[in-house]
Amino acid sequence: MQKPAQAQPGAAVPVTRGDGKTLRVFIWSEYIDPDLVKAFEKQNGVRVVLDTFESNEAMLAKLQGGGAQYDLAVPSNYVVQTMVRAGLLQPLDKSRLPNLKNIAPGFLNADYDPGNVYSVPYQYAATGLAYNRQRYVPQDTWAEIFGPIDRHSFVLLDDPREVIGAALKYLGFSANTTRVEELRAARDLLRRVVAKKGFQGFDGGPGTRNKLLARTVDLGQIYVGDLLIATEEDENVQVLLPRQGTTISMDTLVVLKRSPNPALAHRFIDFILDAQNGAQLSNYTYYATPNAAARPYLDDFLKDIPALNPPAAWLTDGRLDFIGELPGGRPQRLYDRIWTELKSR
Repeated sequence: MQKPAQAQPGAAVPVTRGDGKTLRVFIWSEYIDPDLVKAFEKQNGVRVVLDTFESNEAMLAKLQGGGAQYDLAVPSNYVVQTMVRAGLLQPLDKSRLPNLKNIAPGFLNADYDPGNVYSVPYQYAATGLAYNRQRYVPQDTWAEIFGPIDRHSFVLLDDPREVIGAALKYLGFSANTTRVEELRAARDLLRRVVAKKGFQGFDGGPGTRNKLLARTVDLGQIYVGDLLIATEEDENVQVLLPRQGTTISMDTLVVLKRSPNPALAHRFIDFILDAQNGAQLSNYTYYATPNAAARPYLDDFLKDIPALNPPAAWLTDGRLDFIGELPGGRPQRLYDRIWTELKSR
């Protein structure tokens, strides 16, 4: 089920500094249930203004440009420390966040923000292997794509960290490795993969989803949330998490350094961390919730999909890797070179 597009926010709406009555949120498109926003407004007697972005890079550029003041933003985990270094964030006042206790322990104190000084988890997406079971049912392994067999058609995500990360996981390495020899092994593997007859190119989530629905490919690397829309359209379209593990991207809530209304921003974060509100959020977005208390309230459709609910042990045994920020220097250049080579073939 395609989510309805939200009305574009009124960017021209004036924000009175410190009025305590206006909350301005910078967020990904279609990433919050409008009914949740209305409920918060009614409960607190305030107005919420949403501005949207389509990439972390666009978000950072606007915030660093200083052209707009927001109270809250929703960055992905791997840019949180970038924002800290740029002086864009203020530390959270956890005394204002009693519902933080609802977050599953495995999602707290992550490497991207030790101690959750600046961020709290919002929604997350694992990357899986999608298929149409009327065409082909794979084993739960990345070997279906990265192994030597070349009899299945497949697409890879048009995302360097996801593609290189999946190859690294198949090889038994971290998706965030900076070891040159491991990156070279992933490069050599991916050279063989894109040379396969079954390789049908790189695509985004919607494009991969449409190819699976049309049964023009056997397999596709995809964000689990993107696939669930297709599952409602055709129950034969399914997704699994390979047993070698996969990548996971967490979007977070942060309070901006120049927030006009930081107290109201904290109140909104705590509202989202409520169990029933957290479930309503995932029921709308189809992304997974890190809110353990919310899970009993999820729609049955979401509860029944293993790929949306990876085993808790995967968070501690190394099978789920949060995509992390890469240091500069040689490792970053190797990632860039691998991707440039793959896209040029």
